[in-house]
Amino acid sequence: MTRKTQNVLPSVMSNGSFKKLCCALLGAAAIAAPAQAAKIGFEGYNGPVGGGEAWNEGGFSLGFFANTADGGIGSYVGEFVNGADPSYCVGMACPVNNPGNYYAALNDSYIDIVSRTNDQKFKIKGFDASFIGANPSLGGYPAVAGLLRIQGILASGASVIQTYQLNGPTAAGFQFGHFNTSGAFANAEFVEALVFGFTCNTSGNCFAFQTNQGQFGIDNLDITAVPEPGSLPILGLGLMGLIATARRRKAA
Repeated sequence: MTRKTQNVLPSVMSNGSFKKLCCALLGAAAIAAPAQAAKIGFEGYNGPVGGGEAWNEGGFSLGFFANTADGGIGSYVGEFVNGADPSYCVGMACPVNNPGNYYAALNDSYIDIVSRTNDQKFKIKGFDASFIGANPSLGGYPAVAGLLRIQGILASGASVIQTYQLNGPTAAGFQFGHFNTSGAFANAEFVEALVFGFTCNTSGNCFAFQTNQGQFGIDNLDITAVPEPGSLPILGLGLMGLIATARRRKAA
């Protein structure tokens, strides 16, 4: 927000009034570009997703791809699932505790997250996730059935990675859990993020992009756009101009 000042100053300004105006402008600087948070919940559509398709919500674009040279354009990579309708998961073991919509990343596919505003940086604060079993039978899954990894890409091209364990099924089935990012990852400012899954065996070995079973459901992605700093130097220059004007008037 850029605030015009040419019609704000009175012809004579007391020191107290100047302090009040400076405080008001500093307050404006503090709220000039608030962080914009988005909770991406995938509501409003159910059905299959092909490689190269995207979901736009909350100022962000989530692309869905296969781990192939062409991104699997047109191939089946996932599903927008209505958690209240069990027919969406015939032949698989999907989570049972989410009655709303969620995105199911299937067949070792991945999600590519970018802002819809060019070069807009963002932080990932949390999400809900569950493993999706390739076999509807709940027997044979280990305590940690899979992993979910987020690879955040910085403007420099470097990456920050955080990995989360996805539990095996309870007696009722797989369950969505909530995950908060932490440490350096939670505070990193990304220009892109990749989300993908691993499947784990009973020996504790986990594999990504090798089995077509690195499957996961994800929902309620908590993403915060980092405010652009451009308006703050403008306000700073305005304050310096006000200080110089006040000093000249006091000297006169």
